[in-house]
Amino acid sequence: MAIITISRGCFSHGKEIAERVAKRLGYRCIGRETVLTEASKFFNVEELTLAKSLHNAPSILERMRGGKKKYLDYIKASLLELAKEDNLVYHGHAGHFLLPNLKNILKVRIIADLEERIRFFMESRQRSRELAKGFIKQEDSERERWTRYLYGVDISDPTLYDLVVHIAKLRIEDAVELIANTALFENVRSTEKELSILKDEALAMKTKLMIEGICGVEEVRANNGIVYIKCKSQRVKKTTFSSSEYQKRVIESIKDDTIRSIEEIVYKFPEVKEVICEIEDPYYV
Repeated sequence: MAIITISRGCFSHGKEIAERVAKRLGYRCIGRETVLTEASKFFNVEELTLAKSLHNAPSILERMRGGKKKYLDYIKASLLELAKEDNLVYHGHAGHFLLPNLKNILKVRIIADLEERIRFFMESRQRSRELAKGFIKQEDSERERWTRYLYGVDISDPTLYDLVVHIAKLRIEDAVELIANTALFENVRSTEKELSILKDEALAMKTKLMIEGICGVEEVRANNGIVYIKCKSQRVKKTTFSSSEYQKRVIESIKDDTIRSIEEIVYKFPEVKEVICEIEDPYYV
């Protein structure tokens, strides 16, 4: 049928709308917490660490180390795994960035006036107006910084979305009907082509992340269960008295061991039919 991502500012009724759209269409509905839990289990990373990568813009040190990029890749891999089964509504930050731009992925932005968001916060959290306003503005600022740094775009840019819904004159039930009906359009429905691309991307992403500790991964592609892996050459320390023949055997042994280690991991994925590895020859230093 389709996959729907719902982006929204905090306290903009996005979660309620997502749940009601999913119920109306008979789809699964998941939020950020579900994706974080799946990523944490599969990649053995604490959920709190993953959550911070979705919330806070990277520090200077994190930009240098690239740590947050890896955590975001873990989250992306897990969201792809969930999305490849189709018929899904995802509400949470960055769904429209983490999933590919396919015709069966309907990207929705929910917006609400600041006063309505403040009212909703005060009502649901039993807090003061001042605290509500400060919290919402801080959250909006953090998400804007995060999006601008990682993707170079403004999160409020309407061209990032297929549908922008303003909760004001449109009520929550109006938004639900509008989104659900749009998801049923012929040009939004999933076909075998889009689902195949999602499955290939999900497999390629998790393969890349799982084998990064074995070799310098240059490229990973997947096509209908066949995984193509290209790895960079590795450095090998040259011994003073080794012959050229011995050095050649060492290189072949390293390549064989690398391929074997990769296959041990990748063939554990049930959807994998074949693994094709291209390993550059190690070089002596």
